[in-house]
Amino acid sequence: MRMVMAAFLVVAATLAPAAFADDGPQGLRFDIMPVGCAIHSRFGGDDRRVTVYAGRKGKGHITRTYVEPPKGKPPSRLIVTITHDAAGRMIRKDWADGDWETFTPYSCFDLPGACRYRYRNADGVNRMMTSKVTARGGNYLSEGGFEGQAPFPPTVFTRGPFNEMTAFAEGKTQFKVTRYENCGGGGA
Repeated sequence: MRMVMAAFLVVAATLAPAAFADDGPQGLRFDIMPVGCAIHSRFGGDDRRVTVYAGRKGKGHITRTYVEPPKGKPPSRLIVTITHDAAGRMIRKDWADGDWETFTPYSCFDLPGACRYRYRNADGVNRMMTSKVTARGGNYLSEGGFEGQAPFPPTVFTRGPFNEMTAFAEGKTQFKVTRYENCGGGGA
């Protein structure tokens, strides 16, 4: 379960302004991210992924994360599809193997301040999650976990041009954006 949560953090956040503001955007910045923007990343050792903004669906936004293909080839091996609400906050994950996760009203694991939301998944988990995110210099610290259980290890992360996580560390688990492709002036 912790690995699923770590992967959730990576994908959810692989895509959010460079600083948090209580009255500013707190989800992914789909208002400035072009459709087709591909954010390449490395998760753990050699696990390379690419998350692509697929566009709007109703009032929300869709991203898809794939195994990173060889250079010059289109992504084809889907890992997960993530649905974000109109504000860019994650509300659902649909894994390629058919598993799913929902976050009600939305996941706030990487949003500033303290919050609480319901986490459900295909395995029957239905629990309340608490989270508190604080700024620490140029980084952010996320602490929390399922209510009534030991908290997850603290997570330290940084943000990029679309308010996405660009680096993440939770114990020995690490994630880093390696490059942006087709992201216009927003991607570094």
